[in-house]
Amino acid sequence: MSIDESASISGYLSAGGIAVTDVSSLAGAILWMGAVFVGELATTVEQALALAALVLVPLGMGMAATPPFGEVSRRPYRAAVLGQPVGAFFFLVSLVLPSDGPGAAVAAVPWVVVTGLLGLAALARTHDRGPWPLSETVIDAGFAYSIVGAVALVLYQLDITFWFEPIIILLTAVHFHFAGFVLPVLTGLAGRVLGDRAGTEFRVLVGVILFGPAFIAIGISFSPVVEVLAVGGFTVAIAVLGGYITIRIVPGRPRLQGVLVAVSSLVLPVSMLLALGYGIGTFTEANLLGLSISRMITLHGVLNAYGFALLGTVGWRLAVPNANG
Repeated sequence: MSIDESASISGYLSAGGIAVTDVSSLAGAILWMGAVFVGELATTVEQALALAALVLVPLGMGMAATPPFGEVSRRPYRAAVLGQPVGAFFFLVSLVLPSDGPGAAVAAVPWVVVTGLLGLAALARTHDRGPWPLSETVIDAGFAYSIVGAVALVLYQLDITFWFEPIIILLTAVHFHFAGFVLPVLTGLAGRVLGDRAGTEFRVLVGVILFGPAFIAIGISFSPVVEVLAVGGFTVAIAVLGGYITIRIVPGRPRLQGVLVAVSSLVLPVSMLLALGYGIGTFTEANLLGLSISRMITLHGVLNAYGFALLGTVGWRLAVPNANG
């Protein structure tokens, strides 16, 4: 399916035959580039977060709804589509405003509303459809996980960090926008391509993608041992998934899409290995990679945001797999 063929169904609402989600993503990309150019997004973390809200989430929303969701889930989904541009704009404002006042936290609230609507749409879909097919369940999980990322940003802006350093709360917002939203949605699209050909090995990998972000967050919150085990299992699963997609799915896709998806699939395990190495180093108090936390965040963030998420999302958008095969 080409972009033009899928535009009328990928976002329910269209402007001149182009899905609203695509229009929002294009406008968001222009806004993001402008903010980076003038220096309003000074750090890698801020740039990655803004990229997710402005560009990646609307593209993912549109691709997930190919074809449109059912009647019950359609209502919160449509509200999220309409609210996403506004929520993403204020999300950007939240990142730009000084964090020493309430303004930044208030500006982040509309994004909580948008992701909450996505969570409601996912809940309605799961209720109506059940847990199968697994490709749709993992997409629903991505919708639901996005709420955590949105709330984490509000907590960070309010300086509510519990027993963590502030940077951990901010990285939680990043984690649940990328590993929480983008990764499950792209994994679900791969599952749509496989359809009935998805074997046990793919289902196991999807299971790790479903629950991995939550276990990593639990580990970060309560136990370094759980964190290392969760990141280790997640890293192995993602590495295998990247190879699986490259071997089983890429050869049957259009050439440009195949190249972008293959690069995206193979970059992610490299990024996760960095995180695993750093996590083991933190647990053992031995800096195995010789990286400071700021350097690790930069490398991990750049690989995740651009090598994996941006290339993968744009790649899948070139020919969106249909949920009905």
